[in-house]
Amino acid sequence: MHNLDVWLDALPSGTSLVGETQKMVLNTNWKLPVENVCGDGYHLGWAHAGAMMAVQPMDLSGLSVGNSSANLEGGLSVAGLNGHMALTSLDGVSGYAFYPDPKPMLDYLEANRPTAIERLGKARGEQLWGSQINITIFPNLQFLPGLNWFRVYHPKGPGQIEQWTWAMVENEMPEEIRATILDNQCLTFGLAGLFDNDDGDNLAACTEQSRGWRTSQMDVYTNMALGRSGAREGFPGDIAAGLVSEHNQRYFYRRWQEHMQASSWSDVPAYNLNSLASREAVDA
Repeated sequence: MHNLDVWLDALPSGTSLVGETQKMVLNTNWKLPVENVCGDGYHLGWAHAGAMMAVQPMDLSGLSVGNSSANLEGGLSVAGLNGHMALTSLDGVSGYAFYPDPKPMLDYLEANRPTAIERLGKARGEQLWGSQINITIFPNLQFLPGLNWFRVYHPKGPGQIEQWTWAMVENEMPEEIRATILDNQCLTFGLAGLFDNDDGDNLAACTEQSRGWRTSQMDVYTNMALGRSGAREGFPGDIAAGLVSEHNQRYFYRRWQEHMQASSWSDVPAYNLNSLASREAVDA
């Protein structure tokens, strides 16, 4: 709940899904879009270069077109929470980095920041609320405060999914901001969205190429930031610095493997690494 509350409980009136259910069939394995969102900040400057140039007026953790720079201290890759994870910036505003005109949303954040801090505490209220956060609920539910979409992937077989997406808003938001968020969600991650079409092509290609005779004999290489994670004050989980990492992807595939190898639910290991509750008990 530590990361969920940043979106679901930052303000007293909660959150809502808005607009119609946006359904899309993609010829990809269901794990690939989850992996893409749960931890892959590295692909942003390559796969979405054109979209970034079209709609990005603000900085996001130093990421740029062509990945010529990245601020590893400007974000966190959070995993080790029974398969659940978060990929988040820490500036409190960059959730709206991909809005052509972010000023109304930034004004809203400034006006409501004291309430968010009061409800969430200083770290989450200042650093997480308003930041771009990719939240994954294992195995196949994801939502992104900032870009403001909520998504479920329904597997239709080993090589096809039906993707359901909604826009999401905080109920405190005025009507004009709610309308802007819905429009921008459709622009970026809707059925014809600039970012979603980039991802859809790549996910389908990865799935098809993985069926090849040679590729089927090769291991997946996910070694970025290997051995560079640990506890971080004020946050639960096993945490690696930055948005450019494969830390979360490793935990995602590890959790999937644990489920596949378990003969019963009781054989699935449970772990909540570096939980705040356990640290508070030790301090007491």
